Amino acid sequence: MKFGKEFKTHLEETLPEWRDKFLCYKPLKKLLKNIPSTPSLDPHHQRPVFADATNTAVTPVGHDHQHPPLDLQDWFVRILNEELEKFNDFYVDKEEEFVIRFQELKERIEQIKESSGKGGVFASESEFSEEMMDIRKDLVTIHGEMVLLKNYSALNFAGIVKILKKYDKRTGGLLRLQFTQLVLHQPFFTTESLTRLVHECEANLELLFPLEAEVIESTPQGEPNPSSNNTAKRSQEA
Repeated sequence: MKFGKEFKTHLEETLPEWRDKFLCYKPLKKLLKNIPSTPSLDPHHQRPVFADATNTAVTPVGHDHQHPPLDLQDWFVRILNEELEKFNDFYVDKEEEFVIRFQELKERIEQIKESSGKGGVFASESEFSEEMMDIRKDLVTIHGEMVLLKNYSALNFAGIVKILKKYDKRTGGLLRLQFTQLVLHQPFFTTESLTRLVHECEANLELLFPLEAEVIESTPQGEPNPSSNNTAKRSQEA
């Protein structure tokens, strides 16, 4: 499958509210087709590209954002900078949101552990099971969104590289290598913290049902347990 079709498929499958945060891949491809296919820049005289002071975008040396681009490469780099800024803003916001949401879920789990260990605040085993299932549902949801964010990072990086390759081929320029090196250090592509969060979320998911089973097994033998069959069924399905 060609990258353009693959990109479109991923875009259609992601959350609707995320779609305008992705690379404008198709418009950029159309833009490149309007550039003359003859080399318009001398590769030996292209300006180097460096990260700006905030490290949230990359800017060509000598480029003044208050004036029109001085040449083709400056103009194109400015367009790509706007895309990088969009990626970084969205990625950082979502990562911070996930950290907060996941911490809240961990606190809920700890509260349940403490309550169940002290003879608890739950009126019945079914109430406990319902609370655990709610937490499990929330963990599955946030885990799915975190994986989507990792895919967002990888897909936009791949798209940028494809566009840069097309630009160099179209113009005879040498922009791809220097720009790609800078993209590698952008916040949206620095996913180590997010990866750790995903792994921690998976570990908590694995612990949820053993915890639930332990509390159910501690119920006095003479006490009826109307929810035990449903709980076992859900555990097997999980």
